[in-house]
Amino acid sequence: MKRLGIIGAPGWFDPTANEFLLRHSGQIDVTQTILGPPGFDWSFASIRASEPHLLDAARLLVEAGCECIAQVGPAFAYQAGGGTVAGAHALSQRLSEATGVPVLLNGCAVLDSLDAIGVHTFTAVFPYYNEEWKHEFCRFMERSGYALEGRKTFVDLGIIPTQAEVDLRRYRFTEGEVLSAIDANLKSSYCSQAVVVSGSGVRTLSWLRRVQADIQRPIISADGALYSAVCRAMNLPDRMTCAFEK
Repeated sequence: MKRLGIIGAPGWFDPTANEFLLRHSGQIDVTQTILGPPGFDWSFASIRASEPHLLDAARLLVEAGCECIAQVGPAFAYQAGGGTVAGAHALSQRLSEATGVPVLLNGCAVLDSLDAIGVHTFTAVFPYYNEEWKHEFCRFMERSGYALEGRKTFVDLGIIPTQAEVDLRRYRFTEGEVLSAIDANLKSSYCSQAVVVSGSGVRTLSWLRRVQADIQRPIISADGALYSAVCRAMNLPDRMTCAFEK
């Protein structure tokens, strides 16, 4: 039985482990630890300083017997990696070398997905981000050579009236709300080659393939990119949509 370790984002009841167990029952065991320290304030300064905590979490999972580690939350690779694509991949390599197992960073999985399909212009959808997070994501991607269209959040689009209401949801959003945000952002895009849905608080595995077919272009989501990266690293079949879903 293969053993996967999850580094969950701070202060969040992360569904990633359950999603892997649902899709790969009998193929893998999964355990999880939450990235420290306690009281993580989600400031960009704290995220940029998180490498020692990522290493501690990865080592704990290796000590439990994990042979591959997946870290949830793209911002950690973008920020703790020094704000560059090369820095994000270097961070992943340092963690992997220090632990002796692959440490797959969520942000690197997104970047690798973009690279794999050769996309340079995409519709950016970050449903629950506030203005500061939206700005940081756009700045990182534009510095990395990407052109972004769309860029509108739930609040920008009036899907959820205020950022305070978005935050109170604690990352619980309906499929209809997320698909409305994607559709509205696509309507203001003219040269887009793909859609990037940022933020692991939006869960897409159950509908991503279906919607890709509907809109006739790739969708790269945070959870989808990480899921696919783990499947490749652990030689697991890709079951993005559960067998019982039509």
